[in-house]
Amino acid sequence: MKRLATTLVLLLVTAGSAPAATITFTGNESDFTSQGVLPIQDDGVDTQNFGPGCEEPLDIGKVYITNDNVNLYIGMHYKRQCFCDINLFWAFNTRPGGSVSDPFCRAIDWSNAPGAPDFYVYDVIPTNCNGFNYEALYETNGAGGWNTLQDGPNGVGIVDTDGQDFVELAIPLQRLGLGCNPSSFFDVFFEIGVTQEGCTKPAFDLVASDPEQRSSIGGTCFDIGPCAPSMPREYLHYRLDCPVPAGDTSWGKVKADYHR
Repeated sequence: MKRLATTLVLLLVTAGSAPAATITFTGNESDFTSQGVLPIQDDGVDTQNFGPGCEEPLDIGKVYITNDNVNLYIGMHYKRQCFCDINLFWAFNTRPGGSVSDPFCRAIDWSNAPGAPDFYVYDVIPTNCNGFNYEALYETNGAGGWNTLQDGPNGVGIVDTDGQDFVELAIPLQRLGLGCNPSSFFDVFFEIGVTQEGCTKPAFDLVASDPEQRSSIGGTCFDIGPCAPSMPREYLHYRLDCPVPAGDTSWGKVKADYHR
């Protein structure tokens, strides 16, 4: 089991852990930077540019992640312009198992990923041409499908107000099956993407799996072809380090670090 876990980590896009911090959402990047949290990846400007006033409208930019004892916090740049019916998704792999299917039936297939997602968040993001908002958090049901944990208009509490370019998501650790106690550590692997309405729609931008996204600087496949399904092969890696008392150098903590 330890050998398998090591192999998977080597296959993934990894990033160092951000400092544990409690984030208050205001829809601004400074919510993270003011707490000393640095972006773990800048994925900007790797999708098609549609011209003045419509620059990289499918593009995800800087991605931030941190946690406290209660929540996992993710913030990211996303330019909402030019297209209606945009969906954002976050897929999380936290344990063995998972489902290779997409809970919104998008053309996204996880069969080639080093681990199938166990949890999935979808956000039908409000835009200036479609104000409809629907958010859902799913957990794999162990039979290849998904159970809805919570959903509805603003059903997951995502900060995604039209007109702003920074999107923020908080997920309770308990929802992800990651009870946080002092000196506990968890590896969270996650992928973020942009897609559109419809079961034939691929992922236009993927933060970790650039070769598997269907928009690039050279052009975009809007399923008129048809597009090949997006098949993510990599995740971002975040080491969730639950806050511990300052100056804790106990042998128990050292052993916890080592065994993880």
